[in-house]
Parts: sequence; structure tokens; C-alpha cells
Amino acid sequence: MGNILKKNIDFTIFFLFTILLYNLHSNLEFNYSIFDKTPINSIYIFNFFAILIFLTGSRLNIKHQLVNPLTFFILLTLIKMLATIIFFIYYNLGSFYDIKIVAYHFFPVYFLFLSFEIFSLKKTLNNI
Repeated sequence: MGNILKKNIDFTIFFLFTILLYNLHSNLEFNYSIFDKTPINSIYIFNFFAILIFLTGSRLNIKHQLVNPLTFFILLTLIKMLATIIFFIYYNLGSFYDIKIVAYHFFPVYFLFLSFEIFSLKKTLNNI
């Protein structure tokens, strides 16, 4: 069990970081945003699974050498960008939320998760 945690320490740190950031963000939003409600649960679930799929796919690609790591990175980045556009189209069509407020809450989380993704991917690519 300890070997699995050492091998996947990035995923463990990412999971704990997500929980901590979600609790902080939801408490700030609850205490300071009375009128503007945002889909914080959806934002965190989307970003968490996007990064989880990205990192898992990258590690599997490196392990099985399916395609060039740079090509795989570009392909997964395009897929993630299209998924983000679909995410915003969905919330824009719903009209339950102000899309500007959703974007203000979405992109700081997206940036933090993207930073973690790049750091983890750099560390993974240095090990091959």
C-alpha cells in the first residue's frame, strides 16, 4: 500500500488540494456572495476530472508509448479546451447563472489546476 502511494503521490496531493481548495472557495462564496450563486460543485468536478483524465492518459501513453508525448499533450489539450467551451455553452443556455460570474469563478480554479497539471507532467516526463 505504501508503494502505491509513493508511486501515485501526485494524485494523492491533487485530491487533497482539490478538497482543500473547494472548501475554501465554497466558504468564501457562501459568506461573501449573497446574490450571485455559482455552480461551484460543477466547476470543481469538471476541473478535477479533466486533470485526472489528462494525467492518467499521459502516464498510460508514456508507459505504453502509443504516440509521441508532445502529440498526445496537444491532442488532450484540444479535447480539454472543447470540453471547456461545451461547459460554458451549457451554463449560458441554462440562464440560471450569470455567465460572467461563472467565468470569474471557473478560471482561477482552472489556472490552479492547470499549473498542477503542468508541474506533474513535467515531473513525469523527466522520469522517462
